[in-house]
Amino acid sequence: MTGDLVYGARLFVPGTAATMVQWQGLLGRSGLTLDGQLLTSETLGFRALAEWVENDGSFGEAFGYGTMSAEEQRDVAGAGSALVLDLPVYLGAAAGEVAMLIAALGDAGALGVRLEQSKLGWPVARWIRSLESGDPWMLYHCAVIVLQDRGVSRSCGMHAFGLPDAQVEAPPSEANQLLGSLNVYQLAEDPVLVSGDTFTPDLDTPRRRLERWPDDGYPPGHACHNPFGTWRLGAEGGEADSRGELRPVFVPPLAALLTAAEEKVGRRLRREEVERLTSEGVCMMMTHADAKNLERGRGYADLEPELVWRQWQVLRESRA
Repeated sequence: MTGDLVYGARLFVPGTAATMVQWQGLLGRSGLTLDGQLLTSETLGFRALAEWVENDGSFGEAFGYGTMSAEEQRDVAGAGSALVLDLPVYLGAAAGEVAMLIAALGDAGALGVRLEQSKLGWPVARWIRSLESGDPWMLYHCAVIVLQDRGVSRSCGMHAFGLPDAQVEAPPSEANQLLGSLNVYQLAEDPVLVSGDTFTPDLDTPRRRLERWPDDGYPPGHACHNPFGTWRLGAEGGEADSRGELRPVFVPPLAALLTAAEEKVGRRLRREEVERLTSEGVCMMMTHADAKNLERGRGYADLEPELVWRQWQVLRESRA
């Protein structure tokens, strides 16, 4: 966790070009400039990092989730090579510009686009329709998947929007409805949610309490790891905590503070040490909205001070 430039969406783009030089020529005719590791355009408000990838025979399998026709998947399997693009924007906030970029990539021979945060890959036209539609449900289904493991369902891919994922213990059909409703609510309204709030998709469904936890599904550094964490939905009938107008924001963040302390002593911190460092940490009082904007600009969520010991264990184990 550093103060480096935050990158939002990562795209895997197979195409007809077999070499970097061929990509450069085709992109140039589409209004894009690929210079070294930078992809730029006069019509885009950002610069993307680009990496050229040789087709190792796995491209078709990378799009094998039923999101392409058999013919489209065969075309991807025979792609000349691919580009991996790191965009310094989140999908929701820059949907129009990302749609323009994907359209230009399509004109340059792109055969599909896979969002690396969720591993969902679709034809170019599907991405353009979803990004330009303004329909959060359409964009959600294009970018986010739901995984089931031992009775727990969790979404994967919301960090491409700069948002937490969500998980719940419930039957799969009920879980899909709950997670979809909560995540689309985040996409459509960008609400200020905090641990202790409650959520329900409709008036007939019991409310569930929300707690924000570090993502323990994938290790940090993995494309599917969500640095903004995961909303854990509690049991039915949860009650909301009272919420003040301001919240303490640790400077430096608690996660960085504890990481540095553990590296300094060369061993795992004990519970009393973690709780003492938390109680002695320097904080700024901010509105919940300002704290959320700070988090999104920083690129990751901090630990919850009330849950710091348990969450520190989760964060440490996910790193291991």
